[in-house]
Amino acid sequence: MFPWNLFPNNKQQMPDWMKYLNQSGLEKQMEQLLSMLSPEQFGSLMKQGLSSDPAEDPEREGKATGSFEPAIFETHDYVFVRLPIAEEELPNLKLYHTNNRIILNGLPPHREESLTCPLPCLVKKKGAKSSYKDGILEIILFKIPDSQYSEISVPEW
Repeated sequence: MFPWNLFPNNKQQMPDWMKYLNQSGLEKQMEQLLSMLSPEQFGSLMKQGLSSDPAEDPEREGKATGSFEPAIFETHDYVFVRLPIAEEELPNLKLYHTNNRIILNGLPPHREESLTCPLPCLVKKKGAKSSYKDGILEIILFKIPDSQYSEISVPEW
């Protein structure tokens, strides 16, 4: 249960530690910190998502290798995989999936290599659909509706 009694409401007073917060001093410190950054540094910091290593940026990695990176998202009942691909490449493409990943074979420029992408949740093995429209290949996978949990007893020492 969430400890709601820790938050102030009309019946309680604010906690003592909140009396000592100096809001104007905090604003001045933040303005001073942000003014030290140049616009280029601030922009790159926001793009990196506060990551310390720029090589971890997935956009740069995908563009540098020229590989395809599908957009994967889930709804309540489905997992959608959308991949921009030219219509001429469709006959060479082979799609496979397991319960937790999708495998794409025959993508240009390296047709012999396969691209494996993890899925956000478990999907059913049967019933997947695909469609191609306006340069986008869309794959629809059905989510497994209920994970089966088992309780594990922990012995008392």
